[in-house]
Amino acid sequence: MIHITVDASYGGRELFDVISAEFPALDAKLLKRAFKDAAIALNGKNARGNEKAAAGDKVDIFLSDEQLGIDLTPDVVYQDENFVIADKPAGLLCVSDTGEKNAVSMVEEIMKLRGEYSLEALMVPYLVYPLEKEASGLLIMAKHEDAYLFLSQAMAQRRLTRHYVCAVKGEAKESAELLAYHTQDRAAKTARILERQTRESRPIVTRYQRLAKGGGMALLRARPVTNCLHQVRAHLAFEGLPVIGDETYGDRKFNAKLRARTIALWLKEIIFEIGTGHEYAYLNGRKFESHVFCFPKCVYDAGLIETVQ
Repeated sequence: MIHITVDASYGGRELFDVISAEFPALDAKLLKRAFKDAAIALNGKNARGNEKAAAGDKVDIFLSDEQLGIDLTPDVVYQDENFVIADKPAGLLCVSDTGEKNAVSMVEEIMKLRGEYSLEALMVPYLVYPLEKEASGLLIMAKHEDAYLFLSQAMAQRRLTRHYVCAVKGEAKESAELLAYHTQDRAAKTARILERQTRESRPIVTRYQRLAKGGGMALLRARPVTNCLHQVRAHLAFEGLPVIGDETYGDRKFNAKLRARTIALWLKEIIFEIGTGHEYAYLNGRKFESHVFCFPKCVYDAGLIETVQ
């Protein structure tokens, strides 16, 4: 959600024009659809776009930074000679083969400015794990191969804890530990969750705590204990708790009904539980938090998001 306060210079102009002037890169058709989808509120009420704005009016816009044309450069939460932790906004790719703006190339530029980048010495950014384009949250990138291999092993050994916040459809329990089996369609880059093990499947564990509920939805704090493709989204959907706005594993009819066009998935926190007795022990016990997320307006309307703000 983006919040703006109407400046006195816009007094008397229609709200549609005010938002267009504030975000000149925002496509007019997308803005019209946002008003139609009730994705814009004026002083707490759904707006139509033809209201006359007044100085001091409060406008809430439930569109991503990418849709609004805002700079997608992630904030650097932490950095040293070995690692970068970046707070990725929704709409930014982790990596791209087509030249589209992405988090890895941005960290590469940071390393070049610091004089750290060297392709010959393999001093380049290594993405430790990906996030979906429309998801928000923390990314870890190693600056050299040794650091990457260390954290990859820590992930496999469950010593790097990740906590997501997500909104789901359904009646979630207060807490649960979910057990199932995971297979991956490498061509489609999607996951499939199974009740019983097969030759190709891997066991997975996902834990969650319910933070809030309302409007036929629940807000969860979810931890993927194991590390598989799309684990949180796919596993919750398998258990009857599809993530709001998820068009791959979610409930498309429910998303359409609530006009949820962005996924309510946010990697909010990571904790290093990597032990001591090695050169990266200085990170042991450190916790890092994201402050950037973008959820559909229906999650706010249900009063769910107040528990994490």
